[in-house]
Amino acid sequence: MKEQIESLQKAVPLLMQALKIAEKNVQVAHRELNFVAADIATLRYLTDHPDCMLSDLANHLGVVPTTASSVVDRLVERGFVTRERPETNRRSIALRMTDEGQHAFALIDAEEKQTMKTMLDALPEEDRAQFVKSMTHIAATVSGREEG
Repeated sequence: MKEQIESLQKAVPLLMQALKIAEKNVQVAHRELNFVAADIATLRYLTDHPDCMLSDLANHLGVVPTTASSVVDRLVERGFVTRERPETNRRSIALRMTDEGQHAFALIDAEEKQTMKTMLDALPEEDRAQFVKSMTHIAATVSGREEG
């Protein structure tokens, strides 16, 4: 296992660096929209959880509510997210993406899919399904979000 760890230790940073260099050349939306990782993670979460509460977002991002609030403030100011008071609970505030936020996230999502395609294209077709399965398992295990 020691050799596998050392090989992975070399491969992961090399892959990350190669993708970062490629991103500068092909990922226009990421660059033009000037999002930080927390912005993208927030938009991704709001895509799947419209009308969520700030505490839910903070929990998902693994940050304290004040940090999540700062991220949301920035996205509200840029017109990508709104805060709304639900009729069912006027003391809470629900977060929702605006049409502009949905459009921006769609651009980011398309570019990320292209990056994933680049990764898969580097593998023989017969290895791709196992690679995706392994990466999905690693992500779920490391993040503590193992499923069923």
